[in-house]
Amino acid sequence: MTERKTKKLTCIITGKSLIATKPYYERKVKKIGTEEELHRTYVCKEAKNLLIKGYDVAKIREMLNVDMSSIGDVPEDVIADILNSNKPKFKSININNMPISSILNPKTDPEVKSFIDHILNQENN
Repeated sequence: MTERKTKKLTCIITGKSLIATKPYYERKVKKIGTEEELHRTYVCKEAKNLLIKGYDVAKIREMLNVDMSSIGDVPEDVIADILNSNKPKFKSININNMPISSILNPKTDPEVKSFIDHILNQENN
C-alpha cells in the first residue's frame, strides 16, 4: 500500500476540513510536537482571524453557520495561545537619560534636533 500524499486537518472551531500536503502537515506536526496535539489544537485561518478580532467561539460558529453536531468544545488553552501569540511585540525604552542622538535618526534636520534638545533640556532643569 502506498503512503498518502495528503492528510486531513479539521478545525476545532468550525469543523471545516483542510486537505494538507504531506510537507505542510509534517511542518505543522514538527512545530506543535505531535500529531495528536496538532489535531487537538488545529484552528483554520478564518476562525483564527475572527478570534484575533475579538469574537468568541460561539459567535464565530454562529457567523459561519457551523453544524454543532459534528464538533465539541474548544479548549481554553488553545484560544489563549492564539490570542497571546498575536499580541504586538513592542519594546519599550526609557528615554529620560538617553542622549538625543541615540533617539533620533542621524539624518534629522539640524533645526529639529536643536528644538528637541532645547525641550529636553527644559524638562531636565
